[in-house]
Amino acid sequence: MDQVSDDNEEISDENGDDGSSNKCSKYQINMFQTLKSYEYVQKERQDKLRNGCNRFHKNYTSQSFLEKLNNNIQLYDNLGFLYCRIQKVDSTFLRKTLKTLFAGLEYQVLQGESMLQNRTWEFKECLPKLPKIMFVREPYGRALSGYVDKLFAPNPFYWKITGRHIVRTVRGINANDSSLSCGHDVTFPEFMKYLIISQRTLRDRDRHFYPMSEHCFPCNIKYDFIGKMETFREDVAHLLDSFNSELSVAIPIDFEKESDLNIAQDYVDQLFYFKKETEICEPFHKSLLRFWRDFQIRGIIPIEVKMPFTSEGAVNITKSEVVDKVTDIIKSIQNRTKLKEQRLEAKVEAFSQIPKDIMKEYLELYRADFELFGYPKNSSFIGNGTIPSSKKFKYFNIFD
Repeated sequence: MDQVSDDNEEISDENGDDGSSNKCSKYQINMFQTLKSYEYVQKERQDKLRNGCNRFHKNYTSQSFLEKLNNNIQLYDNLGFLYCRIQKVDSTFLRKTLKTLFAGLEYQVLQGESMLQNRTWEFKECLPKLPKIMFVREPYGRALSGYVDKLFAPNPFYWKITGRHIVRTVRGINANDSSLSCGHDVTFPEFMKYLIISQRTLRDRDRHFYPMSEHCFPCNIKYDFIGKMETFREDVAHLLDSFNSELSVAIPIDFEKESDLNIAQDYVDQLFYFKKETEICEPFHKSLLRFWRDFQIRGIIPIEVKMPFTSEGAVNITKSEVVDKVTDIIKSIQNRTKLKEQRLEAKVEAFSQIPKDIMKEYLELYRADFELFGYPKNSSFIGNGTIPSSKKFKYFNIFD
């Protein structure tokens, strides 16, 4: 096992004065040092991470910084910073926001080994000193988001790969032929059992569901800015302020609403792209209902707004009709606090289905994510392990 002191030494070297500061100065913008009003929040998060890493020696690695580069770590070339994205932490929205923000600037986004191609040794030596960003998310919410996005919503790609595997291995002899063939009706409790089995055995895993601590080497690489999904609006606002200060770029006025509109367009595109495949497994009206409920679980469409498309109308409905309807609803929303409460209500309902023994093992296997990033393991929304009847469900009753 690697010694913690050696790894901490590596982190120190990435940001300290080791004789390369002068030659690396042209690569360093230090844009996040301007966030004086947010300095306490960042220090608290970084201290929590450092203390957690000292307790989890296994999260250290002796690899060099360049050996750690993977497709999650992206270089915003010419802009001078690194962003490590973690699946199911709103990374898609953040990347789109940055793309809009930097629309008038010349830059490239490079991943993995591509950022080292045709580079000088000076660049490679200075790369670890660039400012670095990462975002994390409360682990319960991230697990639910992974399930809703990949298995609950109409997603035949994941139904075939992950859904059918879960039906075979978790549901087993109780599975019918349709479920075995399509993998389209995986429940949240079945998904949580799959997470535990795959994480325990380290087999049949998917990067979308890896622990966050496995993505960005947070115990080896010092991140200058650690954002959280739970304070996403405030964190992104401070992040955009720093970009505006250093790069003179315009900040979107209401990026939350813009995010919802962008998500709507993307997911309607996906809904119709997969239409022929989903219709093999279920009527398109059912897929529309999944899509609608997905957006209610996310807190994009109010729960009291019923899905307006009938089973008869779904046969010939067009993409533009769905986009127009969802767009009108999003633009009319005034109370975003209520939508936040709705997201919590959906989360409570989801985890009310999970038995205590499953929750206990999930907490143990994903323990590092809770402790490294300062999330409480015994959140108030976790139920008492009593499984309610699906007839009482408000969000997760579409399989009835």
